Amino acid sequence: MYSRSVLKLLQTIADNDAGDGVLFVSAPCGRWRMDGASYSVSDRTFHPLAADNLINIGNGRTDPVKVTASGRAYLAGGVR
Repeated sequence: MYSRSVLKLLQTIADNDAGDGVLFVSAPCGRWRMDGASYSVSDRTFHPLAADNLINIGNGRTDPVKVTASGRAYLAGGVR
């Protein structure tokens, strides 16, 4: 089971990923802010999603974050 913040991150990325991913930019205090929005999240919130292949973070610094097919399936029915 994932924490609320991890699930919110997954849902936010899925809602904003139209195929090219969602860009996050570095913010103070180990946080990442979604480009063009006020939504920000701790760096460690990405780790469980990436480890379980629900998101693809690319190089982890400049690549857009994309929801994988597994991530979309998880959101659709809790299946991995």
